[in-house]
Amino acid sequence: MQKKIIALAIASALTAPALAFADTANANFYGVLNGDVELVKAGGVPVGAADSRGRITSNASRFGVNGSEDLGNGLSAIYQIESRVNLAGTETGGGAGVFDGIRNTNLGLKGAFGTAFVGQWDTPFKVSHNKVELFDNTTIATATAILGSLSGKQNVFNVRQGSSVQYWTPDMAGFKVMGAYSTRNDVTATNNGTPRLASVSGAYDAGPIYVALAYEQHKAVAPASPSTASALTDKGTRLVGAFTTDVFQVGLTYEKLTIASATGDKSRNAVSVEGKFSLPAGTIGATYTRAGDMTGTANSGATQLSLRYGYMMSKRTEAYAMYTNINNKAAASYNFSDVATIPANVGSKVSGFGAGVRHTF
Repeated sequence: MQKKIIALAIASALTAPALAFADTANANFYGVLNGDVELVKAGGVPVGAADSRGRITSNASRFGVNGSEDLGNGLSAIYQIESRVNLAGTETGGGAGVFDGIRNTNLGLKGAFGTAFVGQWDTPFKVSHNKVELFDNTTIATATAILGSLSGKQNVFNVRQGSSVQYWTPDMAGFKVMGAYSTRNDVTATNNGTPRLASVSGAYDAGPIYVALAYEQHKAVAPASPSTASALTDKGTRLVGAFTTDVFQVGLTYEKLTIASATGDKSRNAVSVEGKFSLPAGTIGATYTRAGDMTGTANSGATQLSLRYGYMMSKRTEAYAMYTNINNKAAASYNFSDVATIPANVGSKVSGFGAGVRHTF
């Protein structure tokens, strides 16, 4: 009996602080673990690099904590801390540790006026495409290998921007406006002044219909040279639409990116078509994306076809398989997005197959 009393006392001592913390901090822990085994291939790779390789990729796996505190009169303080999680380490077995990069992290206020915060967060331009994105803006198969990217420069307009302020209006019968502005606190010889980024979107999301229009501009923001050195302004415009039912979804994205230079602006257009169909225990989906030539550079466009099958093993665990093929024209060098790029020469075909598991908590 005495041993049971002692055991209960110890358990109470250990759990009481945790319960008190949860009550006062209103903390919610969450995460996504997404890893797959891949076989990727690139034609015309540089000398010394493998033409094909097998690897394990950690696809934007992440861990975070968020919460809010009621300040009264309908006003709340909000916060979020999110880190990328490294499931794969490096090819040599090393790595920077489990947590290896800041993701969406903020501190702000929310009320009848809307939501306002400071921190590092996805721009409204990037978020506008999420509704029709089948691959979580990551993996070898995501359409952001082309959308928001330029030949040889990945994720130019798929930005998670630091040192930024964002404001979101309340939901107004399905309509919402989001805005972001950032002035990074660095001035170097190469950026010719403090870089600035502004991003805004307006979206209607109600019932089966989703429509979003987004615009973003960069001044002296890498990596869209030569405007980085000359402090000229690069621009992006994106229109997204989707129709969603319980059985299927179809989506369409149109995008125009304009890169400034001392000799005149250059632009390229891109379009992406997406569709997915629900099965009794999962989904199948496909995305086709096409980038046109950059102004003044013939054969600088590319196409990408991505296929995906997902099987829901539970409400939070999905097994999936995917295939993607990026077909560059003779003067183009689009590549896999995010951390999944591989060595490849201009004009090469980049393809890959992956099978993995995605778990949310």
